[in-house]
Amino acid sequence: MSDIQKTILTVYALIFAGSLLMMVPVGVIPFAGMSCLIVGLISAYIYRNRADDDLMNGHMSYVIRTIWWSSLVLLVGVLLFCSIVGANGDLSMIHDLMEQAEIGLIPTETDVRLMQHQFLNANTKIIGLAALFGLLPYPLYLIYRLVGGIRKAIKGDPPA
Repeated sequence: MSDIQKTILTVYALIFAGSLLMMVPVGVIPFAGMSCLIVGLISAYIYRNRADDDLMNGHMSYVIRTIWWSSLVLLVGVLLFCSIVGANGDLSMIHDLMEQAEIGLIPTETDVRLMQHQFLNANTKIIGLAALFGLLPYPLYLIYRLVGGIRKAIKGDPPA
């Protein structure tokens, strides 16, 4: 395997690791994932601009397009998720809490946690459905693109 292929695979690994870490909702792990993605994206732009090789240029352009298109897919998915939950979910507990705040009763942390628990219990099915249709396309698209690019890079072929 050439040095160019190793560099290409390193950028793919950064993007792949960052994408996986961003989906782990624990502590600072998503921030570490975002850092990997940003470093991977900046690296892709730098390597693409310095590339004397068509293989490097092609893969870095592929990585850059993958990141930006997957970001758009995620944005649309989040908007779809929020629309589905907002339009079909039971929001009464949120409205009750807001009405209390409007008359001057500041909700305590316990009140907010209780409202969150009630909201999740009342909307479990709709949240699951919204996640399936709104959020699942993002990781599927990203995995499809990254795995395809990695397979081509290992073979020494330009991306499709």
